[in-house]
Formats: sequence, structure tokens, C-alpha cells
Amino acid sequence: MEDSGSRLPARQDFPHLSDTHWATLEKMVSLLGEAAFAGFPNLPAEQQRARVERFDKYESSLIAHVSAAAQEVARATMRAEAQSAAQASATNTASFAARPTTAKPVKMSVPTFDGKDSDSIDFWVREIEIALSAGQIYDARAQVATALSNLGGRARAWAMARETATPGYFTSWSFMEKELRSTFLLANVAYRHRSSFLRCSKASGRFKTTSWSSTTSKSPWPAHPSLRTSR
Repeated sequence: MEDSGSRLPARQDFPHLSDTHWATLEKMVSLLGEAAFAGFPNLPAEQQRARVERFDKYESSLIAHVSAAAQEVARATMRAEAQSAAQASATNTASFAARPTTAKPVKMSVPTFDGKDSDSIDFWVREIEIALSAGQIYDARAQVATALSNLGGRARAWAMARETATPGYFTSWSFMEKELRSTFLLANVAYRHRSSFLRCSKASGRFKTTSWSSTTSKSPWPAHPSLRTSR
């Protein structure tokens, strides 16, 4: 093997090293240069194997550390986005105060929230708040009942399990909203990240295909008259 001027003796000169040990030794010399191999041939066979195994363990632990750090950064980003969305909603909820009005109540239709990863809990919460305000629904249990009636699928099963186990579990719409967010918001954020990544990947693929096609297609310019075949 040759890399940046570094050479290893022939494989047969180290019959006591397994193929795995030999591959690691090649990697050592490739990454660290001749210094990694200095004095190596003079070591006893057992020490040679020990040195190669130490490098292999160090490389594995380094890769695991970097991978764990990258995952933690991703989780921190998702938590920060979820927190930001929750704070924005809390501001909207605080402004939704119960106050008497003489206007006629308006009944609004709100799409059901099923708890799917693709469902937007932010949009649904805002639609519920608008419906409660338009319908002049200020009683705490009435607000909860309205929200429950607009749940479906997994989200409805989750909510009714709590109401069945503890009647009156959701004491207010504000409390119910917080419970819904803590259960479903993180999955929403993760879904948006995956969708964004897939869109970018597909767009990149289309760009590469278009670029390749444009470089291999026939030229649109006519041939010079002198190159045309005379009849």
C-alpha cells in the first residue's frame, strides 16, 4: 500500500496479523503517515497486535462520540423549535380572555385533529381558539367539550383514555392544549424536518438529471452550410 510516500512491507511479512489487524494497520499508516509505522516491525507479535487493537478501539470510540454529539445537536434543535412554538401559542392563549359580548354567536366548523405526524397541531389549536371566541364559549368544561368533539383517530383515543380513567381530567382548554402539545408536537416537528429533507433530496436529484441531460443532448444549432451533404 502506498499513501503520501508511506509504504508497508508485504502482507506475508506479518503472518501473525489477521486480515482485520492488517486492514487497521493500513489505515493507521494512511492517516498518520510513516511515524505510525516507525519501530513497528521490531515489536514482538503480541505487542504489534495490541498496538493495532488500541488504534481500532480509539477510532471506534471517536466515531461513537461524534455520532452521539450530532444526535444531541439534532434533539436540541427539535426541542428549541417545540419550545418556541409552545411559547407562541401561550401568548395567543393568554390573549383569549373570557369577556361578555352582545354580538351573536357564530358556530364555526373545525377540522378534526387525528394526532398523525403530518397533522399541524399549531394550526388546529388556533382554529379551536377562533371557534371558541366566535361561538362565545367561555365555560371551561364547555371549551373542553368543544375541543374533544374535534379530535379524531389517535388523538381522540388518547384524550378519551384520560377522561375515562379520571372524569374531568381536562379541567380547562388551556390545560388540555398543553397536554396535547407535550404529546404530539415533537412528532409534528420531526415530520416537518423529514419532509423538508426529502424535498431537498428530490430537488437535488432532479437538478443533477437535468444538468446531465443538457450536456448530452444534441446541439440545437444547425450545422454549417459547408458541412451539409450536397444532393
